[in-house]
Amino acid sequence: MNTGRLSTQTITHSVNQVTFKESLKNETKAAYVRSVMLLISSSLDVLVFFFPQTLMGQPSVPPTIALVSLTACLIASLFLIALLHPQAWRWLGALQLAIPLFDSALIALFTTNIWYALGETKPEIITNIAALCCLLAVSGGIRIQKQASVLTTVLALLNFGYAAHLFQLDPAVSVFVLFTILGTGLLGMAIAGIVQRQGKNEAGRLLMNQFLPANVVDAAFDAPNRLLDEPRTCDVTIVVTDLRGFTHYSEQLPPEAVLTFLNELQGLLSSLVEQHGGWVDKFMGDGMLAVFGAPRPLDNHAEHAVEAALAMVQAIKTISPLPIGVGIHSGPVVAGCLGMGGHLEFTVIGDTVNVAARLEALTKEVGHPMLVSGATQQRLRSPLLRSLGPVAIRGREESLEVFVPATGE
Repeated sequence: MNTGRLSTQTITHSVNQVTFKESLKNETKAAYVRSVMLLISSSLDVLVFFFPQTLMGQPSVPPTIALVSLTACLIASLFLIALLHPQAWRWLGALQLAIPLFDSALIALFTTNIWYALGETKPEIITNIAALCCLLAVSGGIRIQKQASVLTTVLALLNFGYAAHLFQLDPAVSVFVLFTILGTGLLGMAIAGIVQRQGKNEAGRLLMNQFLPANVVDAAFDAPNRLLDEPRTCDVTIVVTDLRGFTHYSEQLPPEAVLTFLNELQGLLSSLVEQHGGWVDKFMGDGMLAVFGAPRPLDNHAEHAVEAALAMVQAIKTISPLPIGVGIHSGPVVAGCLGMGGHLEFTVIGDTVNVAARLEALTKEVGHPMLVSGATQQRLRSPLLRSLGPVAIRGREESLEVFVPATGE
């Protein structure tokens, strides 16, 4: 099993979970606003009940208004508590149906109580009801499903139709307000599309993390044009690995076993690279090219790279009968997207990569699993390395001083 990547089923589950959680965040924010509004409304209704003459100029008001308001506040609080539950995303679909129905019932009760208490003396309260219906209509926009906006819009229209009937509102005015509520609902549907794309973007980020390094994905989402159009020179540390004798070893195994072994190998190596702040540029069969310090800068990238390499040399012994060779070199590279048309690959190129590859190949000759260049050694804060002296590097006129771990392999 590839320990560095998730299975298709797990990825699908994770993508769906991210989408639901993005919707849950919006629903929770709305629940906070709803709870605060109802708390303020309940407090005012209670004050009106106890001081009707002072606040409303009425000798008394029915207690039902305060009771309904307090009950609504309690139910809204329960919804908020449910949304704050760690597993709330699992029953989010049911909540997104129940909450609009609750809001609709609340407006209907408010309309009925106001009509009983103040309908004949305060017909202008219909403007408040219209505002509440508009809020209900647009609230569907916070949900990922556009059907939620349709539901809240229909409920808002029904509520205002009910209020217009109770207050005997002029038909022309009623039609105008209904069209206003409908327009608000259509705006909510447009907002729902934006929310849906937001959720898909987060899900897409999660999915792309399975195929590209996390820092590359973050750079692509934060500044895609810059990543595509502006190759940049970065100071990095390159780590190149390769298994010794893998070709002969793989000839003795069936293809399925070779694939399983490579998956386990790549998963182990990539997880170690990522744990130390780097990313895998590419796998080359049993080999790997890892980058520390691009596209985003990484402080002490040489230190991170050497620590990751030391961990690889030790960890590989637990899964492979074959030894590993590791070459490490630091210096400038050009990082950017390579390719044209429908196939692009983010990669790094430059002499630094070539030298790291040459050092890895040299491990076979010098008998050490890990060779570090002088350029990398100079960047280490605590260089626990010992020099092997200048060594000739294929393709280079000058020799290169190389180092190995001072504590042995």
